[in-house]
Amino acid sequence: MESTLSTLKHKVIAWDFDGVLNANVQNGIFLWMTTFEQDTGLSIRSLASYLFSGRFQQAMVGQADLHELVGDWAEQEGVPHRASEVIDYWFDKDHIPDEKTLDLVRRARAAGAVNVIATNNEVYRADWIEEMGFGEHMHDVFAAGRMRLAKPDLAYFKHIEDALGYTGKDVILIDDMEENVEAARRHGWDAHLFAPDNHAEVAAAIGLPEKD
Repeated sequence: MESTLSTLKHKVIAWDFDGVLNANVQNGIFLWMTTFEQDTGLSIRSLASYLFSGRFQQAMVGQADLHELVGDWAEQEGVPHRASEVIDYWFDKDHIPDEKTLDLVRRARAAGAVNVIATNNEVYRADWIEEMGFGEHMHDVFAAGRMRLAKPDLAYFKHIEDALGYTGKDVILIDDMEENVEAARRHGWDAHLFAPDNHAEVAAAIGLPEKD
């Protein structure tokens, strides 16, 4: 165990996934969407308009099934046989681990922190996150689809507290969405707004010393 144990500021570190542990967001755009049309010949505008006008938000909290939604869209587009291909492309292209963030996770774990993922992903992608190995670094994975709650709902944070037995300033959220950071603070947690390449600031926020 690292000698940094006494420097850690929190007992639990809740890491957002997209844009934090996974470097798949650039200027607010998911990178898989920028190559989807070129690689598949299918319309990203049509898919995004269909999914992200409220349907995906329902899937995110377990009120709809992502595979069924994509299947309905593919049938509407006249390519029902390509529905699974769309999901596979999305998830595969979205796998861009942020190794600098994961290094912080490993160091925090070695120093005694409880690391968890706190994500607004639906159930299939939550399973995928674990299958891709992200869960190996974590005490638990809290996903909106499994919880039927999503950030910035304060009940989301209460659910995690109840599951772990830690509350308030014992917990810090690392997230790239300002509304989620503000909500966590309203709930009584510490929180840090993540931005690309601000890993040194994250390390300071959680109490890890600079590496030699």
